[in-house]
Amino acid sequence: MEAGYSAEEQASRKARRLERLKREQAAQDVADAAAQEQIARAQEDMRRWSQGAEGERLVADTLGALARYGWIALHDVHWPGRPQGNIDHIAIGPGGVCIIDAKNWSGRVEVRDAELFQNGYRRTEEVAGVLRACDAVTALLAPEHRMRVAPVLCLVAQDQEPIKARPGSMVVGRYQLAKTLVALPPCLTPFDVADIALLLGRELGGPKSPELLTTAELARAPRRRPNRSRTRTTNERRSTRSHPEGPERQGAGSARRALTGCLVTVAGLITAMWLLGALISILGR
Repeated sequence: MEAGYSAEEQASRKARRLERLKREQAAQDVADAAAQEQIARAQEDMRRWSQGAEGERLVADTLGALARYGWIALHDVHWPGRPQGNIDHIAIGPGGVCIIDAKNWSGRVEVRDAELFQNGYRRTEEVAGVLRACDAVTALLAPEHRMRVAPVLCLVAQDQEPIKARPGSMVVGRYQLAKTLVALPPCLTPFDVADIALLLGRELGGPKSPELLTTAELARAPRRRPNRSRTRTTNERRSTRSHPEGPERQGAGSARRALTGCLVTVAGLITAMWLLGALISILGR
């Protein structure tokens, strides 16, 4: 999906609501303080969503420049388990999988004692939000890739070197975002990057938000159903992908079957040779 689409859609809704409030006020000839305050809130909502959409587009442009370094970016995708929520950006590259929340905040933004502040107000919930999104996406990945996911809160209009903020997300300015991602230690091969991008694009880019997998579902072995069709459901595919012993057990079973076949063949040859020898001995008499 195009970057900023969801935020722009919300801004359009707020703009329509603002126009409706203005028409109602004009029709009723109402100019009291309550009506003026309602219109002011609607204007602020529209401004915030429009500003957010523009910030997401700017971050998308920054991530697009990383394609030459082997990075793939997904924009405005579903948040697993939250049908009304979305994730601004997911960057997949040699340095891992980064879940990026773009914040186009105005005023003074700073990190003090591992706490993020905007205009003097703590923004701990915003930092925690991108961490929750990171956890939801991590559950979709294969076990060997789950340690490669990192939450990032990107300050669109700020000049901020990367820094950790409680409760555990990295905060970085948009101007420092590209070099920060490129400098991450390599942990994924180009094949890993392509596979993960394909998986997340399929799971999060569809018309419906996927369900959030629980810890119990991640640990559960794939269920076998009688008369199952050749087409597996999405949950079965996730269960097979997330079970760490599935491929090894399948490979071990194939090896045992092959070894059994070889032993049967050898036993048959030995029996045939023994019978042939006995027949020759009888004829020689």
